[in-house]
Amino acid sequence: MANEMLRALAIALLSGVCAMGCGGKEGSGSGGGDDGSGSGGDRGVPPGAAPCAVRDVEGTIPGVTLSIESSRCVYWRSEPAEFVYTVTTDSSVPPLDIAASDGCGRCVEPSADPRSFVTYQITGLSTAGDPQQYCLCDTGCCAPNDAATVQLDATTATQTIRWSGRQWTGPSDTDNPEDEFFAPGTYDVEVTFDGQEQGSVTAKLPIEIVR
Repeated sequence: MANEMLRALAIALLSGVCAMGCGGKEGSGSGGGDDGSGSGGDRGVPPGAAPCAVRDVEGTIPGVTLSIESSRCVYWRSEPAEFVYTVTTDSSVPPLDIAASDGCGRCVEPSADPRSFVTYQITGLSTAGDPQQYCLCDTGCCAPNDAATVQLDATTATQTIRWSGRQWTGPSDTDNPEDEFFAPGTYDVEVTFDGQEQGSVTAKLPIEIVR
């Protein structure tokens, strides 16, 4: 009877140990790689971080200016960021002639809202010389666009770019996931107003990613 009691006690003790630790090897490597999954915010603000902006950038199309601003332009690797761009148009902007698309069309229909002519990307080379990019370049194949002429509103419109800190070129038709975090380096938040044959405006806000 004593032996049976000791055996039962041993089994109970082993079961308790396994409940706390057995199987730990399988999960122990899940966070061991440098995947940058943790937010950089728990380290505070990086040295040199401060509000930054480029304002009222002009281009080759009259009556259109672009501005970009952010609470800061230095971020830890894996830290999300937000950038606000402003597109201003006045009454001197000429009518914009939109050519019919050959094949897939733009997935944003041009309208009197100047933001419908704006695209953006975050791009550049890492410190090691590797290209990094985040954009909505590939949004899949949308219906072809008909030729049109658009007169923009005279207005000031803003939009927030919410960036995860990762590389990505868009969802395409296959719901592409985002890729790895940007490596440390200096990059540009690049916003472009594309008036096609009538001209364009591009503003660039330099940012830095640090480890």
